[in-house]
Amino acid sequence: MELAEIRVEIDEIDNELKALFIKRMGLAKDIAAIKAETGDAIYKPDREREIIERLSSDVDEDIREGYTAWIKQLLQASRNYQELLLNHD
Repeated sequence: MELAEIRVEIDEIDNELKALFIKRMGLAKDIAAIKAETGDAIYKPDREREIIERLSSDVDEDIREGYTAWIKQLLQASRNYQELLLNHD
C-alpha cells in the first residue's frame, strides 16, 4: 500500500471515529439526564477502571499504553460534557 492510500484509509477511520464520538456523547447526554434525576455521581472511578481494564486487556502490549490514554481522554470528555449539562440546567 502506498502512503496516499494509507492516508485515505486513515481519513475514513477518522470519520468513523468522529461519528462514534458524536453518538457516544449523545448517550452521555442521556446519562446526564438520568443522573440529574437520581442525584448519581458523574465520576465513578471503579466503573472507569473496569471499563479501561475490559477494553485494554486484549490490546497488543506495544500500543496498550497509548490506547489506555486515549480511552481515559474519552471518559474525561464524557464526564466534562455531563458536568457542563448538569451545571447549565
